[in-house]
Amino acid sequence: MTVPDFRPVTPHIWRLNLIWDLKIPFYPPIPVAVWLVKDGEEWTLIDAGPPQFAAAVPGAAARFLGALRPSRIVLTHAHYDHGGALAELVKRWNTPIWAHADEVGFVTGANEYRKIESRNVVFNLSKRMLNASVWRLPVARALQEGDAAGGMDVIHVPGHTPGMIALYHRADRAVICGDTFMNLGGKLSAPFSMATPDPAAARRSMKKLAALDFDTLLPSHNPSERGVQADVVRRFVSPL
Repeated sequence: MTVPDFRPVTPHIWRLNLIWDLKIPFYPPIPVAVWLVKDGEEWTLIDAGPPQFAAAVPGAAARFLGALRPSRIVLTHAHYDHGGALAELVKRWNTPIWAHADEVGFVTGANEYRKIESRNVVFNLSKRMLNASVWRLPVARALQEGDAAGGMDVIHVPGHTPGMIALYHRADRAVICGDTFMNLGGKLSAPFSMATPDPAAARRSMKKLAALDFDTLLPSHNPSERGVQADVVRRFVSPL
């Protein structure tokens, strides 16, 4: 499978934009980002993409990094489109996985998204359509709010999943936000309701990120090579 190359977004962040076909009626293919972040001589891969890109992601990384390999894979969360290629990447690279403590069980197999108790009617009606997203892989480090990961600060942003995180790159004034926000069709939005068990927590997480001192928001689902400017983000969250 041919995929584009990693493209620079900020001085230390590169983005690989994959196009994922959900194969769900009325849902068009959507972009899914995988990120490489440089910290000194080390590289961090953020998220792993859907499973159909298991060969393409390391291929794109090899074209970019040469003989180097990422020192770690940090998951924003373990949904199908963000963790699907994990097993293949770990097999190829023997790279440790880092995830928030509240997300670890969804990687190791102890928990399953479809079993989350929710008051969101849309989620409850749709969750059987969700892939189980159980990778049964060990997590080398359980992250917490405020931890450092590859030169970035870990920000806990639950709602879309219990342990979703954003990565705040202070030097580049950028926030890799996972699915805290989506930016499809040139329009900023909350994450898909069908896959978000706690919309109220998701709104709090959006406000939490908007309050940070940053210039650029980098959503995982965003067709643009660039991110979303901070003033656009703050206008969006102001009525929430």
